[in-house]
Amino acid sequence: MAFRRSIIKALGIAAVLTQLPTFTASAAETIKVGILLPLSGSVAPIGVNNRRGHELAVEEINANGGIKALGGAMLEMVDGDTQGKPEIGITELQKLERKGVVAIMGAYQSGVTFPVTQVSEKLQVPFIDPVAIADSITSRGFKYLFKVSPQASWYARDQIRFVKEASEKVGKPVKSVVLLHEDTLFGKSTGDGQVKAADQFGIEVLDRIAYPKDSADMTATMAKIKQLNPDAVLLVSYLSDAVLITKTMKELGIDAPIVGTSAGHIDPAYISTLGADADFTFTVGEWATDVKKTGVTEIAKRFKDKFGVDMNGHAAETYMSTYVLKDALERAGSTNRKKLRDALAETKICGEKNILPYDCIRFEESGQSPEAQLIIMQIIDGKHKTVWPFDSASAELQWPVPSWSSR
Repeated sequence: MAFRRSIIKALGIAAVLTQLPTFTASAAETIKVGILLPLSGSVAPIGVNNRRGHELAVEEINANGGIKALGGAMLEMVDGDTQGKPEIGITELQKLERKGVVAIMGAYQSGVTFPVTQVSEKLQVPFIDPVAIADSITSRGFKYLFKVSPQASWYARDQIRFVKEASEKVGKPVKSVVLLHEDTLFGKSTGDGQVKAADQFGIEVLDRIAYPKDSADMTATMAKIKQLNPDAVLLVSYLSDAVLITKTMKELGIDAPIVGTSAGHIDPAYISTLGADADFTFTVGEWATDVKKTGVTEIAKRFKDKFGVDMNGHAAETYMSTYVLKDALERAGSTNRKKLRDALAETKICGEKNILPYDCIRFEESGQSPEAQLIIMQIIDGKHKTVWPFDSASAELQWPVPSWSSR
C-alpha cells in the first residue's frame, strides 16, 4: 500500500488504493470491466459511439454463456467518463481500479490515453487501447498496455503503400507525389510520416506544401501543383479545405488522383457537398461495413439494428478489443490481473475471428498489434467503398482516375 501511494504521489495524484480479490470460477458471478471514454463534453458523441462496440460485444458474449473458463461469469461494463480531459481521465481510472475492474478499455483520445496508461501501468491494471493512435503510447516499455489500433504514422505509411500497390497493379507505377497538408499538428505530423514512407517505398516527393487551415482560396497553390504534374496528390485536410481543394483541382484540370487521410475526405458531407465531383477520391479509414471478411455483414447488421446507426471503424475496434479481453480471460481462467496480463501478451486472434482488415490481432513486447493496418476507400457512385487491401476489398479499384474533362 505504501509503495502504491508513493507511486501515485510521484505522479501528483492523491488516491487511496485497496487490494482487490482474485475471483475463482466458482465465486465469480460477474466480471467488472472498466470502460473509460468521453461520455460527456464536446467529444461525447464519439465516446458514446465507441462504447456501443463494447456493449454489442458484451451482449453477445453474455448471451453465449459468458466466460466459460470462469463458470459462465457474465461481463459487466463499468463506465468512467473522462469528459475528454486527461486529469479527469486519471481520476476516473483510479475509481475504476477501486471498483474492482479486471481490466480497462479506452480512452479514445491519445492525449488522454497517454497519461491514464501511465497510471494503469503503475497500478498493474491491464489496459486495452482500441482506438487511440499516437505512436508514443507504446513507446514506454509498459507491460500492462495492449494497443489494438494502428499507430498514427501508419496512416501515412498505408497511404503510400496503397499508392504504390494500386498503381503497380494496373501497370502504371507511381513515381512521384505532392504532399499537401494543413499547417496544424495533425497535418505536420502526418506529413512527416508521408515523407518517411515515400522514401521507404521509393517514391519521389516533388514538393511538400503546408497551407493555412480553412483557407479561402487555393488557386495559387493548386496552380503550382499542376505545374509539378505529380502522379498523385496526398492530402491531409478537414472538410472545408478538402472540398475547396477538389473544386480547384477540377477548375484547373489537375487529373492526379486525390488520396486523403480520413478527416474531411471520409466525412459524408464531402460527398453531399461535391456530388459527382467527389467520385474517384480515395481516403484512408480504419474499417467499413463492406470489408470482405467473414462475419462483417452480420455484425454490422446487429449493430445497426441495436443502435440505429451504421457501425464505423472506431466501433469495430472497440468491438474486437472486447473479444480480445474475452479470449484472454478464457485462457487465463482467472481474473487475477497478473495472469490476465500474461494471457493478453499471448493473444492471437486470426482469420475469421477478427473482423478488422488484417489477419491477426496479436501484441509485440511494446504492446502494439503489429499487423494493424488501415483500409483505403474510394468514392464510387457517391459511396465510400473498400478497395484496399485487395483481399478485403468489396469494389474493384478504379486507377488511374478519369480526367475531369471525361467525367
